[in-house]
Amino acid sequence: RAEEAQGRFFPTALLSSDLDEAIARTLNQRGFTPQNTLFAHSVCSDEVNNKDEQLVDVMVSRWQEGFSLGGLGGLPFAGKSGFRAYLHHVPDSGKLLILFAPHVGIDGEGRVGALQREGQSAVSKACGAAVGSYKAIQAKAEQARKEGLLPPSAVRDIPDYDNDPFDPELGIIIDLLTPRLKGLEQAAEPITFVTYMMYTIVRDLLDNCIKETPDVWEWASEVALVGGVMVNRKSGGDFFQPLSFELRRSVSVANGRPTDVYREAFGPRPDLLPILGSEDAVRRVLGPSKPGEGAVSL
Repeated sequence: RAEEAQGRFFPTALLSSDLDEAIARTLNQRGFTPQNTLFAHSVCSDEVNNKDEQLVDVMVSRWQEGFSLGGLGGLPFAGKSGFRAYLHHVPDSGKLLILFAPHVGIDGEGRVGALQREGQSAVSKACGAAVGSYKAIQAKAEQARKEGLLPPSAVRDIPDYDNDPFDPELGIIIDLLTPRLKGLEQAAEPITFVTYMMYTIVRDLLDNCIKETPDVWEWASEVALVGGVMVNRKSGGDFFQPLSFELRRSVSVANGRPTDVYREAFGPRPDLLPILGSEDAVRRVLGPSKPGEGAVSL
């Protein structure tokens, strides 16, 4: 059932090792090497994303170092100060490579947002911050849910042990996620929709960090950004649904327009319309970043 759910909701997901190979192949042709490139990742701090031989570990091994930008939900809670620190560690005239993604579990029953963790008999949430934020938004709009605007999820009744309503990171996620739930009632599955919207939050915040750091091009000659969704499974390895892959250079080169290398690296983009339920939601996910969207800037 997990395989079936993944194929339905994350239709072009790749094994971690295959994604790593595709990224390296594409970037090596453009002069990215471990010697001139500093890797960073903005993924959720959940330990499931840092297992041996899975994506973060594999990419740190390939690029030889890894700067952590991410906090709960994969949001770059290191903020602009953390991004500047990362930037200022790049080799002279070197390149930046940033992987960013929220994550989501799929359990043996095919439930999106649930995960059977090693050593535990109970099923827990993944991403707990994303699911917890959605539940908090549901609680505030219970009447709207009854009217069909915020449908319940299959993991709604899995207990919360680690979400505190006064937690600052969770509060920011709730603030940023709430306005992005427009159209959720049309989606095939609510937590899948939430996860794709979490991707847009991480993407836009990172874009904001880059655009509001005026000396980026004094330190780096090129920035590669790879974004998507990490899919955690108890067995069969973890997967990654790629959603974007672009290269950026100084505004003095090619009018500052990003170079889209997604198709070259990964093939055609996934058809998200049956998953997200509306063209508007698809545009929000696959379209360009909107760094000003949302109530909070890190």
